[in-house]
Amino acid sequence: MTDTRLAPYFHPTQIVLVDDDIDFLGNLSLQLEADLPYLLFDSTHKALGYINDRDSEAPSRQRFFNFDSRGTGGNVIGAAGHREVSLDTAALAREMHFTNRFSQISIAMVDYAMPQMNGLEFCRKIRNPHIKKILFTGVATETEAVDAFNNGVIDRFIRKNEHSVYELLNRTIRELQHAHILDTFTAASDVFDVEVPALLCDGAVENLLKNLRPRYEFVEYYLADDPSGFLLVDGDGGLYRLVIVDTAEQSALAERAAANGAPADCLKLLNTGDNLLDPTLLIAAHSVTSDPWRQWKSHIRPATRLEGKRSYRWAVFDSGQPDSGVVPPNATFNRYLEWLDTVGYSLM
Repeated sequence: MTDTRLAPYFHPTQIVLVDDDIDFLGNLSLQLEADLPYLLFDSTHKALGYINDRDSEAPSRQRFFNFDSRGTGGNVIGAAGHREVSLDTAALAREMHFTNRFSQISIAMVDYAMPQMNGLEFCRKIRNPHIKKILFTGVATETEAVDAFNNGVIDRFIRKNEHSVYELLNRTIRELQHAHILDTFTAASDVFDVEVPALLCDGAVENLLKNLRPRYEFVEYYLADDPSGFLLVDGDGGLYRLVIVDTAEQSALAERAAANGAPADCLKLLNTGDNLLDPTLLIAAHSVTSDPWRQWKSHIRPATRLEGKRSYRWAVFDSGQPDSGVVPPNATFNRYLEWLDTVGYSLM
């Protein structure tokens, strides 16, 4: 998965902030963007114990893979001796029902100058190799920070006296949250020959998701198929379906609509290539009875062209209807943030 631009899914993950200066931690908490989940620690020992104790609770990434068992009943072995697997989109969608998904730790940020152990010692003792590490440093320790970065001990270092330091910190945290989840999947390429969906390797699709985020206020996404695209989830558990299809998939979608009894006028709209059908209607097509033209037409949206490695058309549909076939999550991100506000400081 070395050419992957996007992880197959994303949800917010926890950030651990460590500094022995409680006043600095308090000010830092006011500067972080409101939708970043964090916990504050003024002790490196407490923080390290918290991080390493939770390491065993991380879900196994293997559950997201379909292992190919064609042939003699064993796994297919690729040219490099790797087992060939594909991503299981149904398992990806079930991730949003994993109650503790937001409490997975993705980033540890620590000050260099700490009394019990310095920030670099702290970073070296974190067992999970996929946790991203940010070191807060001053002028006197910048050389050590550069060496640690070059040797892979830390992923970023930020000078406390840097201009616009909090803007830089918020941006860095968001980048590393995505990198944390992506890395857990790219690491699988060391073991498996993974069939990577084209959407995950296209920078145009990556930019589309970034641009749609403020419009739909989604905080989670999960790769979907049949048709291809993503399931988007906002902070309250509201669901949207982003459909992104190439020409062949768009034609197949129109054929499925015809097979499910779509009226001729609807098929004409779909066959122009300038419109897309809400895939949830195909699940509930059997229930379309009275006035089918109006019901089908209400599930058709104008499609927007997207030029990337392929030529795509995309549209977003509200998937929160009871007949959509998608169950919204019980554990939502906004509820998790409320929980952090009430118990987070008790962990210090």
